[in-house]
Amino acid sequence: MQALPLTVAQLFRRAKRPFGQKRIYSAEPGALTVTTYTAWAERTERLASALRGMGLEDGARVGTFASSTVRHLEISFAAPLAGYVFHPLNVRLPEDQLCYVVNNAADEVIFVDSALLPRLVPLLGSLKSVRRLVVINEAGASPAAESLPPGIGLSDYEELLAAAPASPYQVEDEMAAASVCYTSGTTGNPKGVVYSQRSLWLHAMSLLQADTAAISESDTVLPLVPFFHANAWDMGYAAVAAGADLVLPGADLSGPAIASLMERCRVTCATAVPALWSRILPELQGRDTSSLRMLCSGGSAVPTRLTQLCRELTGSPIMQVWGMTETGAYASMARRRPHIDPTDSAALAAVASSQGVPVAGVEFRIVQGETLQELPWDGESAGELQCRGPWVTRCYHGEQEPSASVTADGWFRTGDAASIDHEGYIRLRDRLKDLIKSGGEWIPSVELEAALESHPGVESAAVIGVPSERWDERPIAIITLVDGCSIAPEELLDWLRPRIVKFWLPDEIHVLLELPMTSVGKVDKKALRHSFALETRP
Repeated sequence: MQALPLTVAQLFRRAKRPFGQKRIYSAEPGALTVTTYTAWAERTERLASALRGMGLEDGARVGTFASSTVRHLEISFAAPLAGYVFHPLNVRLPEDQLCYVVNNAADEVIFVDSALLPRLVPLLGSLKSVRRLVVINEAGASPAAESLPPGIGLSDYEELLAAAPASPYQVEDEMAAASVCYTSGTTGNPKGVVYSQRSLWLHAMSLLQADTAAISESDTVLPLVPFFHANAWDMGYAAVAAGADLVLPGADLSGPAIASLMERCRVTCATAVPALWSRILPELQGRDTSSLRMLCSGGSAVPTRLTQLCRELTGSPIMQVWGMTETGAYASMARRRPHIDPTDSAALAAVASSQGVPVAGVEFRIVQGETLQELPWDGESAGELQCRGPWVTRCYHGEQEPSASVTADGWFRTGDAASIDHEGYIRLRDRLKDLIKSGGEWIPSVELEAALESHPGVESAAVIGVPSERWDERPIAIITLVDGCSIAPEELLDWLRPRIVKFWLPDEIHVLLELPMTSVGKVDKKALRHSFALETRP
């Protein structure tokens, strides 16, 4: 067999030739632009040439501080095409963590939306490796070059492309770094996960599988997860590989804007986190949703009411996806296996609330403690969920040896407590660090949160453990309510009693207007613990 390297360039060439007339929609300020793969490919090759002309060494980091537009897609391909490493920066990070991430990755060039310049320019003096700023100038003027710290050059994106030839550069090493994304840093500084050319190619192919996202040329794909969230879950690479039409949402992720975009572009497949779906799905009511075949959600559990609303709108539930930055996004999906009766509502609910079955290419196991003793797939035995596969990390950026998060026999430790049933369905019991130990018994916060969110008046719920003199820890719940609803804590406790184990009942229920969120759309339990868990209860 030929030893052809698996690279991003191969995906790019496939889109450029047979799918040249397929469309890329890009939501820009005040307009929706449409281009073809042919035009996009020429611009991407020009950008790759421009990058090569900057004198960067192979493997240099190319950062982006931008929303999801066609230009961001150009950069996501041009950097690995040119032999560099694409690094989408999290625009929601606080200043100290943003500086840490840029310095840790050693970004040399940053492409930045002009609308985001006021956030980035004041930090440039603290960014040790940055040599050049390239402004994607859509919403305002570029800063004057003399206003930048010494040693940092300034370029305009369109001028850069206009001056460069459309000549591709061939990367031969499939194990070369192609992209780096950082974790959300909920328990410390973010950690960098470096994806190879090979891993991006393989993960993109996995998204074309019939039992995964089944992306094909017939699709119009809308990745609502940002590029900094595991390369938008690699949906851009997968859509390009399949020759699917692609919709990039820009900076406006409001419910009305996205619902309008989905209807106008006849989107078939879209991905987002639950917090975003909670804004979008109500706005889809009354619209033409006949094109939608799959809405995917990941990052945290999907509330039952969203699953039901999605079924009413599209005929199918939201497809729960499980993955992490360390697993390149998709590692399992909650699809209904064909032997499960599609009229059995209880069975369908069990599937929809699970993390699904492993994607082909990723293996899972559950183990007991540090012994690494593998537990049976019986749906009851719970232990740490571990996985391995060709798009699962071996170590973090900056580590020379396998990470402490990887076992001696090569499995990645997810930090999740889970069970797996005999059909392969994974069910998360909790993050290991979020399990609450009360009177010697474990309380899984995830299951208690799901019970709370099953109440029709509860918008979202978070459960944390607080110190207790008598029980060691006790659960308290922090919730938000559906607009217009009012629920007394005792009423909610009455709702919970027949649905959960008695000692799981939270000692306190607090109502907030909104829950604090991390930069990738997950509930920030660290912030909640700081607010609610400082005092020891009786």
